[in-house]
Amino acid sequence: MTSGFTDEVIRIDPADGSITGRIPVERRRDEIDEPHAVVVSPDAEHWYVTVTHGEPTLWKYELAGDRLVGRVTLPAAGAARIGITPDGERAFIPDYDRTQPGVPGRVSVVDLADMSVVAAPVVCAGPHHAAVDPTGRNVAIACSLGDEIVIMDAVSLEVRSRFAAGPEAGPPGQPALKPLNLAWSSDGATIWAGLHLAASVRAYHPDGEIVATVETGEGPAQIALSPDGRTLVVANRGDASLSVIDTRSTSEAARIPLEVEHPHGLALDASGRRAFVSCEGTPRTMGRAVAVDLETGSILWSTVAGAYTLGAAYVVVTPE
Repeated sequence: MTSGFTDEVIRIDPADGSITGRIPVERRRDEIDEPHAVVVSPDAEHWYVTVTHGEPTLWKYELAGDRLVGRVTLPAAGAARIGITPDGERAFIPDYDRTQPGVPGRVSVVDLADMSVVAAPVVCAGPHHAAVDPTGRNVAIACSLGDEIVIMDAVSLEVRSRFAAGPEAGPPGQPALKPLNLAWSSDGATIWAGLHLAASVRAYHPDGEIVATVETGEGPAQIALSPDGRTLVVANRGDASLSVIDTRSTSEAARIPLEVEHPHGLALDASGRRAFVSCEGTPRTMGRAVAVDLETGSILWSTVAGAYTLGAAYVVVTPE
């Protein structure tokens, strides 16, 4: 979990919620740099974290021992979520700059072997999440402040398609839907997007055809598909709940109250039966990490974890 106000990544035991490590992630002493997103490489050898303020950066750590092995400054005003190709060679990090709501923003493309920026194409207004499809050929970009989704070739970086998130879309800088986060189906035929201002998730074909729209709780933030693709889980920031979506019937099967302020990040275990949610907290309450049994709807544990707790990632660590 990333703790934005304490500039650290917190390791948590998924079995009981106990904190097993705290890794400092800061470049400026006495300043809040805000680590935002955390992701584990496909081969489970490294993990990466974005730092948003000061000089936005991508940091690379070895999973075993949490040793810092690389860091690159991004040509961006901010740094949001991280999309990694299935081969682990490239990362895509959107510049989620909210200070210029109608101005097209960049997506930094990073070679993860040598931690160098190989390109930074201008894509759309307020890009927040760049999700790579299971084939590694396409990158879908959620353009939060432009109410659109862009599909980009992961190698050539050419735009393959660009479409509005729906007929309700607002003009650049005045979003009515605000697509924030994305999830690809395992066959790459469908893209799910959380529409933050519309309290819903929507499924699209890569050409922009709308497949389904499902109501969720208020202010959906991160979303995640189970490995079998049958369940979409949504962290609802606005009403402190999880929506559990049946993707076959395209309906909300359950809404689970978390009783913790502002759920944000979300990760599922390998079975897709447990969800791990990072909850921001408030100026008066600490952030928390919450584990949920999706089959029973029960809270397995809830742990105080930093402050302004944003990103979440799950991985099984094998003892050496």
